[in-house]
Amino acid sequence: MQTRIALSSVMAAIIVAGISDRAFAGREERLMKMSEAEIQEKTTVVNQPWNQAIMIEQNRLPLKRSVDGGRAWLDAAILTKPSPLGKPGDVLFYVGAGAWGTTAYYGSEFRDYAHMKYMDSTGPAFINVDQTDKNGQCSETIMPSGGIIDGYIPPATIEKSCAHSVELLSPILPGTVRYIASLDHPWEFQFVATDGTTLSDIITPMEAKALLDRVEKEKSTMKN
Repeated sequence: MQTRIALSSVMAAIIVAGISDRAFAGREERLMKMSEAEIQEKTTVVNQPWNQAIMIEQNRLPLKRSVDGGRAWLDAAILTKPSPLGKPGDVLFYVGAGAWGTTAYYGSEFRDYAHMKYMDSTGPAFINVDQTDKNGQCSETIMPSGGIIDGYIPPATIEKSCAHSVELLSPILPGTVRYIASLDHPWEFQFVATDGTTLSDIITPMEAKALLDRVEKEKSTMKN
């Protein structure tokens, strides 16, 4: 009986993994088929006179590969005022991501992300990650011992369940965005946590192209 249960659990895990893989592939395929016009419709531009930059955001696009509940997107900031980051008209690009989920932890802390790993036109590259927002709430549940086993009553255990969310932001060079736009397949990257776990996702070439085109459009409306 225990062998059958174990085999059933393994098969269920394989089936779920297969469904997840197909779902991810389906998302990527749909995103690769999105036209620039469709992406522009979901692109948000925030231009407030009191801000130091015009923000162009693609975080309303559909979910992609996201494994632990989450999404990734491209952002651009066109500086409108002098700042330590550059002069008016300079453009900064970012890969942003949000992750959330509920996970059982046993004495461990919330995950901290250290860097982003990706492929550039010159090869593999790494860059630091800023955690712009990090929230978490935990609860503890006493799990009963389950009765007497071979004359022994095992101690109760405490399971710690944590709901967590984090927003990540990594700057990338304009040349990297142009490299993504030139590809014929999704651009893959990973946010790597200090404990070695990763959050993987993609950006499609059309997302990058749409962002570059939107940047040029917004820059053309700026006063000289």
